[in-house]
Amino acid sequence: MFSHVAPTGVDYRDSWIAFVGKLSLEKGVHCLIAAAPEIIARVPRAHFLLIGDGVARQHLVAMRDALAEGDLDRAAQAMRRAAETSPESYAEWVAEYWARLDLDAYRDQAITADLKRRIVFTGYQPAHNVARLITHADLLVIPSLIKEAFPLVSVEALACGVMFVAPYDGGLAPILDRVATELDDVGHLARITYSPDRLIPEMIDRVSTLLQFTLDENRRLELAKMCRDFALKHYDWTNIVSRIESVYISALYGRI
Repeated sequence: MFSHVAPTGVDYRDSWIAFVGKLSLEKGVHCLIAAAPEIIARVPRAHFLLIGDGVARQHLVAMRDALAEGDLDRAAQAMRRAAETSPESYAEWVAEYWARLDLDAYRDQAITADLKRRIVFTGYQPAHNVARLITHADLLVIPSLIKEAFPLVSVEALACGVMFVAPYDGGLAPILDRVATELDDVGHLARITYSPDRLIPEMIDRVSTLLQFTLDENRRLELAKMCRDFALKHYDWTNIVSRIESVYISALYGRI
């Protein structure tokens, strides 16, 4: 399934968590990497597919590799080097998370997690490959630490039948509200709190719960259908054009 981007020896019946975007700290990729040991401890089938490229890629790879060896000092150093490519000190979000942990237990989790195999960096992918990869993922995470205007990848994931998890902030807030309201009991799991002390722990909880939910094939298929139906209802071009036309007609006749 992921033969063009993933190493050999991976069981593709496992659960895949995808990230799509620029590999930089403002996009929160380091937060997802830091969360990986605990997510894998809770859901042993979990794997991560980081789709994209960016100025911090080599440092994020170094962070993953250091964590895989249980070397938290070297992981922190790699993260600080990545922070030099960002306008603000986004490394503090992970530092805040680490400060609250039993680091010996976390180190053991990171070593056991086999992170070099479980966290796959694909590099840049053309649009058709990105769509294919998202379709085969079980979940998409948007861990952005900046106020996004309206990340299209959230809608693209839903259109592919894939639930996403994201901070409740900026342009993500309205779609998260709709998802929470309309996607039955799992919709509220898409939303995580935008704050340094809660983002990573809540990401771990939401991602783990959703992955466990989708391990059941019938529930996974039902959720995929709900996601696609949601995307068609709110973001299909026919519906969007119709709504835009209604705004112009109302304006033309002085109804707004």
